[in-house]
Amino acid sequence: MGLIMKWLEDKFLPIAVKLSNLRYLVALRDGFIAIMPISMFGALNIMVKEILLTPTSLFGASLNKWSFYAENIQPFFDSVLLPISNQIWWGSLALGIVFTVFTISYKLAEFDKQDSLTAGVLAVVSYFMLLPQQAGPDAAWGTVSWTSFNSEAIFTGIIVAIVSTEVFMFMNRKGWVIKMPEQVPPAVSRAFSAVIPAGVVMFMFGIFSYLTLTVLGTTLKDIINTSIQIPLTSLGQSPFTLILITLISQVLWFFGLHGSLIVGPVLDTMYSASLSQNAEAVLVHGVQAPNAITRNIIDLYGMAGGSGATLALIIAIFIVSKRADYRELAKLSLMPGVFQINEPVIYGLPIVLNPVLAIPFIIIPPIMVTIGWFFTAVIPFAGRVYIAPPWVVPPILNTFLATGGSLSATFLSICTLALSVVIYIPFVNLANKMD
Repeated sequence: MGLIMKWLEDKFLPIAVKLSNLRYLVALRDGFIAIMPISMFGALNIMVKEILLTPTSLFGASLNKWSFYAENIQPFFDSVLLPISNQIWWGSLALGIVFTVFTISYKLAEFDKQDSLTAGVLAVVSYFMLLPQQAGPDAAWGTVSWTSFNSEAIFTGIIVAIVSTEVFMFMNRKGWVIKMPEQVPPAVSRAFSAVIPAGVVMFMFGIFSYLTLTVLGTTLKDIINTSIQIPLTSLGQSPFTLILITLISQVLWFFGLHGSLIVGPVLDTMYSASLSQNAEAVLVHGVQAPNAITRNIIDLYGMAGGSGATLALIIAIFIVSKRADYRELAKLSLMPGVFQINEPVIYGLPIVLNPVLAIPFIIIPPIMVTIGWFFTAVIPFAGRVYIAPPWVVPPILNTFLATGGSLSATFLSICTLALSVVIYIPFVNLANKMD
């Protein structure tokens, strides 16, 4: 064990630290975090709709058997609340790529201490310039299909945000800008200094648009979707990919690094399309979700209480621990753990650099993720995920909500939590013998 940890510390840790500071990953991470309020409320809106509002929803189907409810309450939902819910979905999750393009570009420019607001606006403009001006041959001019913003557009949006921002910042660094006298107000001066870089970026994307739409007869989105997004999404549907990324995240935590934040951009980039495809299949087309693996499956089955399934550790401490310090810390950490906040446990016990507790902390999430995948993909027992609940939703409940009320998936999350407790117990017993 000591030799393995020494090798990880000498070889793996320096690479992980460099990756955590890579500006593209930082921009992706912070860009996704910036739209979290929108995506969280959008997800809550979908959960309420799928569980209560529609006549065929989980609770709606039962409530509509009551004649008073069906005749007086459901019509109000149908005429008022459902249209409102649909518009919230349309303005948040359905068109989410627009906000993603802006926030990634903004954070990338902010990282380099450049004009982040102009960079973000310019990235959105560049993305729209790549879209066909008609949704189809029979559509009116200026009609844009919503498929330009759905799950197929995620990688295109990320690439456009990075490329447009890099070109914009390159020209600024070279000083190829209009320089105004010092007497000019700063806001006006910044606007004029951005004219030439913005013009070059727009002209460049105008050329891209002409080449793809006119010469090639397709869109950049379709090219990127075929050559990059589909292969990468397929790679993400391999359980080995998900297990490896989960394992890396846990090893990083052992060294005191926030593993979830470091691998988060990779997970979000690889699995955003999978979750969007599932949501589109269920909510728009009314068919089964196509992808067994999404970003959320890690949290639902492998991270009860936060990274390392530390809620299971807290339960195991209550069951078998004889150490007063552990039991006292478990009492203090229980409520935060229920809401997926586990830094008190990770740094308080601690788990960081703790060779005993680190073993179950590292191995439990990959094991539970494997079980979750197996009973979702191989044996189709659990319902598939198509909603992203806020990360603070307690374990088990988050599975119920993420799968639109699948009782089998909820039962599976109870089993994985219980199994996590069983795995932690012998290591907590071992910790009883340590000073």
